[in-house]
Amino acid sequence: MNNKVGYKDIFRQKEYVKLIIADVINRFGDSVDSIAFVWLVYQVTNSAAWSAIIFGVNRIPTVFLQPFAGALVERLKKKRIMVITDIIRGLCVGFIALAYALGFLNRWYILFATLIISSAEAFRGPASSSIIPKLLEQKYYEFGLSLNKSISSIVELIGLGVAGIIVAKFSITAAIFIDMGTFFVSAFILTLLKVKEEKLSKTKIDAKEYIASLKEGFVYLRKDRFLKYFVTLALFLNAILVPFNSLLAPLISEVLKAGELMLSVINIALSVGMIIGATIYPYIGKRLSKRAIVILCGYSIGLYYLSFIVTGHFIASELVKYLLIGSFSALVGAAISALSSMTGVEFMKNVKEEYLARSSSLLNALCTAAMPVTSFVISAAAGFTSTAILFIISGIMDLIICTILARKKYFVGINKERVGDTGNDEVKDNAESQLDGGSVHASVSLD
Repeated sequence: MNNKVGYKDIFRQKEYVKLIIADVINRFGDSVDSIAFVWLVYQVTNSAAWSAIIFGVNRIPTVFLQPFAGALVERLKKKRIMVITDIIRGLCVGFIALAYALGFLNRWYILFATLIISSAEAFRGPASSSIIPKLLEQKYYEFGLSLNKSISSIVELIGLGVAGIIVAKFSITAAIFIDMGTFFVSAFILTLLKVKEEKLSKTKIDAKEYIASLKEGFVYLRKDRFLKYFVTLALFLNAILVPFNSLLAPLISEVLKAGELMLSVINIALSVGMIIGATIYPYIGKRLSKRAIVILCGYSIGLYYLSFIVTGHFIASELVKYLLIGSFSALVGAAISALSSMTGVEFMKNVKEEYLARSSSLLNALCTAAMPVTSFVISAAAGFTSTAILFIISGIMDLIICTILARKKYFVGINKERVGDTGNDEVKDNAESQLDGGSVHASVSLD
């Protein structure tokens, strides 16, 4: 039997803690910048259309560049890529802040800088994912990834809260300069990482070999039934949340007959719930099977959508509306976070290390692409039906799809700890002896 693993064990993993600190600092800067940048773009362009264009450009590298970046990252030193990309992002953000302060910033500068920043992120993401196995033993994945996610969420919530104060008391420029500083601090912390990376071949990268490597990543994901299931689950989770993210304002106004206060209640409750969900997931994962987590968390999203309709039509008291929606939002935030954590942990545990950069970049690209595609469908449907009907349809579709994804055949088989990807006999023995969901090491097999 394995010794019990807890959060205290993660704090003893000094190199992984450095990575968490760098990620948390990055997240704080991004959360401050997310508020300031929206205002900056609109003030400079004075156009909602240009705001949408810049938002779209920000997504392009993730969808189109990251799959190629992932294949390339596997041939390079991950730590070096992370440091360089953080410096590049810091320089670009600093240029935007300085240009705005000096009065020569225009829409084209913003567009170009945004494209560079997003392109750097397309390399940084796969490098960050593929360096984790070199810093953290697999038995610590649940608690390690959950700790990173929960602390980052807390810091993001704090950043969003202080962003308005910084912009109001100081300036937009100050907020963006803070984001610049966080990139440089993150880069410095990453230079302190002590990580053993394989000696890399000095031969030039052949174009045909590079394309073959990328194709191999696609084939790897497509052929492994387990990974294919969790890719499908991740795509579903991203797509099913699009109606909520894109129609929240009309939902509150038309269905709940409420205003900005309800928006704040929902956002705060969801954020708190997501922090709780990420924190408790390792303990839930010990006691519930993966199938039970998919059923409970997946169904909760559909029921949440339907709860808006029921609350809006049958609850007259404003106070009761706020209490119900706030409570439901916190529960669903925890459910989404737990389901997301499970997907990320199981993906990390079951992808062979040599495929990790490629696989994670492909997954991220697919999930990112799912959002605008679903958003387009929702936008088209919103032209001829009401918000309430759209949420009823989305809620029912969630319940149907979750029923399909929760079929027992997907969860039949022995659990594995990426068997064949490690020489640790103890891991193999544990994989053969544990029941689904019974340990922090347990993972689903679809073989």
